[in-house]
Amino acid sequence: MLPETVASYEHFWETKAMNITVLTNRDLASHISLGRLVERLNGHKLSIFISEKVGGDHSLPEPLMALAAFEKTVIQASSMSFDDLAAKAGCPLQRFADIGNKVNGPEGIVRIQASEPDIILSIRFGLIIREQVIAIPKHGVINLHSGVLPDYRGVMATYRAMVNGDADIGSTLHFIQDSGVDTGDILSVAKIPLQPQISYLLNVLNLYTAGCDQLVDALQRLDAGQILEAQPQQGEPNYFTFPDQQQLAAFFAMGYQLFDSEEIEAIAALQG
Repeated sequence: MLPETVASYEHFWETKAMNITVLTNRDLASHISLGRLVERLNGHKLSIFISEKVGGDHSLPEPLMALAAFEKTVIQASSMSFDDLAAKAGCPLQRFADIGNKVNGPEGIVRIQASEPDIILSIRFGLIIREQVIAIPKHGVINLHSGVLPDYRGVMATYRAMVNGDADIGSTLHFIQDSGVDTGDILSVAKIPLQPQISYLLNVLNLYTAGCDQLVDALQRLDAGQILEAQPQQGEPNYFTFPDQQQLAAFFAMGYQLFDSEEIEAIAALQG
């Protein structure tokens, strides 16, 4: 049976160094997660790659653009940029934008191969990786998804959970085994209560305390020589894309907010 919660680790374990390649995204949840993990993965060799957004070129409704702008403002006001966090980890922040975001192309593959990963961690990475990249790390690719799988595949799972009136939200740690979106075998699920009185953004950010614990727990077991046991997803999957303007209007009519500038202190507490 898959655990629904994982133990909390205040400090990383005494261990031999692994090469850990992190694929992340330029958003606030990724910034918070990277800050936590850089601290806790001290002693391992990290390589960090960043995507600039989730998905391809498309126009998002104005409320989602406002959300992205708010996140950008919070990141800019923080004490450490993404480049600073990478420097703290002892590596440069690497990108794929200069090669047209072709992470699966020859140059993208060469860049990831050069990091010689024992394992790849995907945290909100905005590009789909395919088989040639997936085959590079000897221990595979694991993804931290901010939704309970297979109920909420795709983007903005917490938004959908709020609309559906769910009691809980959760993060799922799973393998990436092919180019399908959020389809891989599940390692663990961590759930927390959904708080309808706070914004969508703060609900999402609250997921990443347990989410980072899930990642640390998996790496600790791997380093101890254990096989990361996973189970295929069970049940009818649901896949979601970004909500449109009409769906967002219905969300606001339910009394919900995408973000709230008065939650800055709560967000800062999560940034540490």
